[in-house]
Amino acid sequence: MAQLSGYVAEHSAYHHGEQSLSSTIIGLAQNFVGANNLNLLEPVGQFGTRLQGGKDSASPRYVFTHLSSIARRVFHPADDNIVKYLNDDGQSIEPEWYIPVVPLSLINGCEGIGTGWSTSIPNYNPRDLVENLRRKLRGEPFQKMHPWYRGFTGTIEPVGEDKYKISGTIRQVDATTIEITELPVQTWTQNYKEFLEDLLMSTDKKPAFIKDYKEYHTDTTVHFQVTLSEQNMAKALEEGLEKTFKMSTTKATSNMVLFDRDNRLRKYGSVDEILEDFYDLRIECYHKRKNYLTDHLSQEWSKLDNKVRFVLAIVEGKLSVHNRKKADIIEDLKLRGFTPFAKGKSSENENNQQENDIIVKADYDYLLSMPIYTLTQEKVCIRK
Repeated sequence: MAQLSGYVAEHSAYHHGEQSLSSTIIGLAQNFVGANNLNLLEPVGQFGTRLQGGKDSASPRYVFTHLSSIARRVFHPADDNIVKYLNDDGQSIEPEWYIPVVPLSLINGCEGIGTGWSTSIPNYNPRDLVENLRRKLRGEPFQKMHPWYRGFTGTIEPVGEDKYKISGTIRQVDATTIEITELPVQTWTQNYKEFLEDLLMSTDKKPAFIKDYKEYHTDTTVHFQVTLSEQNMAKALEEGLEKTFKMSTTKATSNMVLFDRDNRLRKYGSVDEILEDFYDLRIECYHKRKNYLTDHLSQEWSKLDNKVRFVLAIVEGKLSVHNRKKADIIEDLKLRGFTPFAKGKSSENENNQQENDIIVKADYDYLLSMPIYTLTQEKVCIRK
């Protein structure tokens, strides 16, 4: 992955340091509960677990990654030609922004703080987002969406207009034992273990609340067994196991701030508002993609048509290229109405006649560079 960091830094003119770039790549590949619902990179190696919330990832030089199988479905190759590529000191780098077919800011959530602004967006189910986009295409209203985290087995329930309660899973096994098999989202196993250690610790002012605990979890699942006295069990049941053992958190949707299409910070009032904004932009991009593909296919058809005419003209003796100057051949092609296709244009040197001459001479290379065997009678018969 260290090589990937260097490659990205070179081709995108990344100015924020190699460590920051490595952390970003690791974050894109993480797929444990509470991280990405849809990871764009594959975690080939130790990219972190829910034990420590990703902080237990290995050094970048020890792990590997590559694009996930779904990455190029989210960022369709046909959109590569309609994005606006930036220029950094004469070097063409990454686009101003990429165009996914689904809103990744909702699928993987956002959490961050900047100068004067902060944002907090929970994760949502990709299937719900896709279904709502399809409903919009059919002219139907959006269905209500709730936060969703891949692999999470607890509960997520609304407790207000823009707030959700996220609870883990806890149950009483017998008179002195409770079992915890899920923690609230982004409550990491190691952090919860430290909380249990505090309950186990006895001081002069505060006796220990639990007697012992055992761990049976893996890097993907949670499993604590906690033992306490019957007296403390009664206290916990009276107060509520969930409250006593801090098995719930809240997540608000009242501070959803994102950059809009004009690269301006905007505070969105609801998830539907974000999805509506995304829908309008994505539809515009589909029109741009359709126009580009139509023009591209028309150009390819024109090239093939010109190639057929070129081969027939040579085979039938109407055009000669043997032992002639290239400039004369190009002039002949112009007179016969063959379409030129420039390899490239230079807007900075449009007034430079010499460079324009070079470009014009390259216009017919798609014909003049055809293999000799395409000028045989067999090839002509095949084309006919």
